[in-house]
Amino acid sequence: MKAIDMHVNHWSMKRIKSMGMLPFLFTLFFELAACPLMGQANNGIQARLENDRLFLDVQDELLDKPLLLVRYGKGYQQVVWSKQQEYLILKVPRVQSLVGTMIPVNQDYKIEGLILERFPIVDQDRLEDGYRVDATALFLSTEIKWYRNFVEETAVPGEGFVEKVFNLEGETIVQTRRTVDRNGNRKTIIADFSLFHLPEPMRPRLFDPRMGYFVEDIKEGGHLSGSISRWRLAKKDSTIYPSDPIKPITFYFGPKVPDTWKSYIKAGILEWLPAFEAAGFTNAIEVKELPEDITKGPRHSMERSMIKWEAYSGIRGAEDRASSTVDTYVDFRSGEILKADIVLASSYQNLSDNYFVRCAPLDKRAQHYPFPDDLLGELIQSVTAHEAGHAFGLRDGNYGEFAYPFEKMRDREWLKTMGHTPSAMTYARHNFIAQPEDSISPSLLIQRVGPMDSHQIQWGYMLIPGTNGPYEEIPELERIIKIQDTVPWYRFNLDQYKPIGPNNVNEVVDNNDPVRTANLGLKNLERVMELLPQVHEGRENSMHLERLYTKTVELWYHEMAFVMSLIGGFEIQLKTGVQEGGVYKPIDSNRQMEAMVFLGEHAFEVPDWLAAPEFSDRLYHTTNDDVLLEKQLTLLSETLGPFRMKRMELMERSTYKGMSKWLLAQLMNNLFKEMNRNSISICERRQKLQRAYIKLLVGAILEERRYDRPNARENTYLYSDYSKSLFLGELDGLKKQLMKALKRVGDKTTKAHLKLCLLEMDKVTRYK
Repeated sequence: MKAIDMHVNHWSMKRIKSMGMLPFLFTLFFELAACPLMGQANNGIQARLENDRLFLDVQDELLDKPLLLVRYGKGYQQVVWSKQQEYLILKVPRVQSLVGTMIPVNQDYKIEGLILERFPIVDQDRLEDGYRVDATALFLSTEIKWYRNFVEETAVPGEGFVEKVFNLEGETIVQTRRTVDRNGNRKTIIADFSLFHLPEPMRPRLFDPRMGYFVEDIKEGGHLSGSISRWRLAKKDSTIYPSDPIKPITFYFGPKVPDTWKSYIKAGILEWLPAFEAAGFTNAIEVKELPEDITKGPRHSMERSMIKWEAYSGIRGAEDRASSTVDTYVDFRSGEILKADIVLASSYQNLSDNYFVRCAPLDKRAQHYPFPDDLLGELIQSVTAHEAGHAFGLRDGNYGEFAYPFEKMRDREWLKTMGHTPSAMTYARHNFIAQPEDSISPSLLIQRVGPMDSHQIQWGYMLIPGTNGPYEEIPELERIIKIQDTVPWYRFNLDQYKPIGPNNVNEVVDNNDPVRTANLGLKNLERVMELLPQVHEGRENSMHLERLYTKTVELWYHEMAFVMSLIGGFEIQLKTGVQEGGVYKPIDSNRQMEAMVFLGEHAFEVPDWLAAPEFSDRLYHTTNDDVLLEKQLTLLSETLGPFRMKRMELMERSTYKGMSKWLLAQLMNNLFKEMNRNSISICERRQKLQRAYIKLLVGAILEERRYDRPNARENTYLYSDYSKSLFLGELDGLKKQLMKALKRVGDKTTKAHLKLCLLEMDKVTRYK
């Protein structure tokens, strides 16, 4: 926002008085102060409030030129104004990007253009070079789909109003409050808007799926073409490497950010400085306090990126909130990030609980609630570093996972330089497999910006001299990406709906040995269980204990799922058509077999310290609340899931003949190993798992595929005939075992359980 300097000296004031111009001067000064940037300075739009109506003065020169229509915190659309007889039309057009990609409206390629509003021109005679329209409804009630899956709450008529308008250089801001209705629930919200004049577009950089960047339209999913989202950085001195940028990426603390955490938040953002140095820029990022004159201005502006504090500590219902995010605004033509607000909304409780179940045995500060400020600050720093990555254009995904050597996860020197995960953008969180005897400093347990992040930023932001456009940059960019051929922790792939291997499993320490990782994780989980009564001591009720036990079981599940990802799993390295070798490489069959044995011993049989801790009588009064059993049943279902079975079937066609049958036999033998004992007695937990196994197989066999519609989408989620044949064979063998076992069972409950199992199997085995 540019200030207007009006200086009138003593001599000038005397002369103005003598000419009778003082009233005119005061009127002019008042108008300039109330609306400091007008006409050309505001790039063609003036907003005015008159009798609770909002009027926009749109100049001729602005017609058919691209603007960004923003609703802060929700989304944005690239729009144009056009004139049609006595109307102005505000329209969302398709956008032609500078890499040749046509960006559709709301990701719907059929829409040529979307009219948001058609405004009658009012007071036409009063404007010499433009048009005045009443835009009140546009900002108070018009339902705008800000992106494809956006769901708008319906504005309640008559209960919204425009608070203020600001006419800044290149931007018109409208601040409103409205009451909205969603499914019968009303709430009053702030809805602030901006019409922002887009700058001349910068040179784009071509999107590559092997790197972890958003495309121009960050609300859209994966693409194979387009330009990446990134900031415009140019060097002050092109002869120096690295060099300061002409304009650094700058974030400002919002007014609600607690002073206690500012140094940690700043540190989290500045963790990315070495990554930008790898791209050729020193001091590429700044974190500042808001200047006092700006704090008196609009709540939002496209001219500044904010750090917002939305961790609603102390408000009932927000205790376990974990929804930090980034609101990013991008020029579709080039991918330029124009503004990115880091929204910190993760609650103290959520941050503390996640760290407790992973690292409390390794960090004495985490063995008492509430955590001390220095520990909580480090956790806030870690979250901030992740969100800052989004602010620089990086998306969530899998960055270098299943690549770090397992042995290095307990190596202090490695952890100092490389961390326990290659990137701040993974969901590995904290190092839960270091052991107390390793004496690892707690500062090395927390997730930080890593080498993969430098690889990403270097590729996305480095300047490539001697090139005249994005396509000429490809050879140098390809040189950087090819490092992934020899350095596996530089490989990126997107999260899958169903993980297809250990490369895309979240919530675990990233390394190349899931089985040994789980073994060490179990040791620390047992230590966590021993600490639970200690952190519960002195509490008014058992809610704290119950919550932490549930979190512990969730981590146990993720550790088991990491092992399970080996079964029917593939290693992933995304490649272009000119790169040799496959994209998907089956996990070695011996490792898959090892994983199945491990699950049988540790997932479908569980120790008493986890299943029946000493404090169980403080948690449960019914078996309905057995959270551990729920996770066991989930693991069993996922182990036998149709996607995994189809991956195993594919492996059998090429390399691993008979593997599916062996793995299924191993699973069944473990689940029903009681049948091989002289005295058969089956505990309740095992009975439920056995029944679940049989019902899963029976249900799969009885599924009806659409053979009349072989390409029907529902067939994707069903089992193949090959899997059904394997399942039927397993049930045939199990039926014989159970019938023999019945003759040796003395316990009535166990005998009834076996009969129930046989009755279930009869649904598919009666043909005999």
